[in-house]
Amino acid sequence: MTTPMNNPTWEKPGPGTWEHDASHSGAAPGPILRDLFEQGLEQGMADGFAMFGAPLKTMQMRWVNGQFYRRLVPLIGGNRDMKAPPAPVLWLATRLHPAFRRQEKRARESFETRRWRDELRRWEEEWKPRLVKENLAFTDVDVASISDSELAGHLDDLHAHLRETVPLHFRLHVSDMGPLGDLMVHLEDWGLGRDDAFRALVAASPATRAPAAQLRRVAEAVRDAGVDPATIASLDEVRAASPEAANRLDEYLRFHGARLTTGYDLEDRTLSELPQVVVASIRAAAASAVYEPSADDALAALREEVPAEHRATFDEVAEDARLSYGLRDENGPITFEWPAGLLRRALLETGRRLAVRGRLADGGDIFELTVDEVTGMLVSDAGPDLGEIAARAEERRQWSALEAPPLLGPEEAPPPVSVMPPNLGRITRIVLTVVSALEADKAAEPLTGTGIGSEPYVGTARVVHDAGEALASVEPGDVIVAPYTAPTYNAVLAVAGAVVTEEGGLLCHAAVLARELGLAAVIGAADAMDRIPDGATVEVDPVAGRVRVLA
Repeated sequence: MTTPMNNPTWEKPGPGTWEHDASHSGAAPGPILRDLFEQGLEQGMADGFAMFGAPLKTMQMRWVNGQFYRRLVPLIGGNRDMKAPPAPVLWLATRLHPAFRRQEKRARESFETRRWRDELRRWEEEWKPRLVKENLAFTDVDVASISDSELAGHLDDLHAHLRETVPLHFRLHVSDMGPLGDLMVHLEDWGLGRDDAFRALVAASPATRAPAAQLRRVAEAVRDAGVDPATIASLDEVRAASPEAANRLDEYLRFHGARLTTGYDLEDRTLSELPQVVVASIRAAAASAVYEPSADDALAALREEVPAEHRATFDEVAEDARLSYGLRDENGPITFEWPAGLLRRALLETGRRLAVRGRLADGGDIFELTVDEVTGMLVSDAGPDLGEIAARAEERRQWSALEAPPLLGPEEAPPPVSVMPPNLGRITRIVLTVVSALEADKAAEPLTGTGIGSEPYVGTARVVHDAGEALASVEPGDVIVAPYTAPTYNAVLAVAGAVVTEEGGLLCHAAVLARELGLAAVIGAADAMDRIPDGATVEVDPVAGRVRVLA
């Protein structure tokens, strides 16, 4: 049975210092997700760091009392607690140690050949087409009609698929965020702010706007059939409008319906489980203006602020950042949210069958099990009993209510990159810049944070805790107030007027979407969820980085 969580211990899960990450996962996900992320992040980041020449072995993540903690693992000595070496020792080690010499050479080759372009080419020509094809093949399986043994095999195949795609997801984050970090580092060296990098990235992510554009095509077919999209109340009404409307809707759902929508955990719902949300999204897409950002003016204005002698370099790093930027928002839906949503669908069917047999008290208890336990219970008498499953559920319930400390271990100073060889120093700065930009510094005052945009926006606040709640309640022009956002929010952000999040930094999902969609935003706004009442009129001032409750 579980132990009480009134006074939980927060012991670091390994050597080094571990940082709490509150913007990329909800608290206390189930065991399948925990295992996939722990294994996938470490493997994927190790592949990316090795390929590009970072003086790091990998990034690790662990779940402590159900909370997500991460740390960067140094290239040498990462398996034990060690004090950072003095600068002269680091200078010598990075020039004499074979591992550092190898990575310095690799980093130099990466910058000379712009190796991240090979990753982008592979994504477009190899990985994305193959993964879409495989995801569609899994999508087309009717899990309700197959036998227990076939369902067990389907679950094993999906799990194996995710064990391939999750490491790729994190490997690609080295490629999709590395060039952006490089641009941020260069701008800082030229006397500009690192957040100025995003002025170079307007209209660089077509995938961000794609779901809203597809929903708009559905709405257009409904309107062409003589039906006002604002009057539709069900998906059946969309299909009844015309064969073309039905075809466009079914095609949209075939590619998007199985994707996790309300969050990242397997307990979160997929779009197909939220038909009224799809209806609301179609209506919203029909009512919203098409936002078509132009990159030319913003890019040219930023270029003029760069010292003349560095503009050729600016052109190169800005081009690479723009090429890589779109992958960041396309990566997750294809490598994780879609296959994970398919795994959820298969688990729900398994849970239904096991509950009928009395092996589970409720079908939802399936999320307390590992894949091996699930498949074992489908085809045999193996697996945990009802008491053990209930104990696991209670433990996770208690974990979800905990307030996690920001650090486990002593606070560490960043390594002195000035003593490193030039290419190791450059790539180290990129990594540190990107990691720090994922999370905001804690604001000194409530309702202040990082502003995105150039003009204040006044609207009605919709305080939501996940994407499903947002999709069900947000009307066009509302201000979304959330703990954080993920790609699951893309459809609803496309019709929002502004966004406020309590977590996140310059590179978090909400910041990326706000820039791409032209929304005013305040990211990392302290105490936003407690201090902004649902339904209140608020002003989101991105210039001041502040949210004001007006009425």
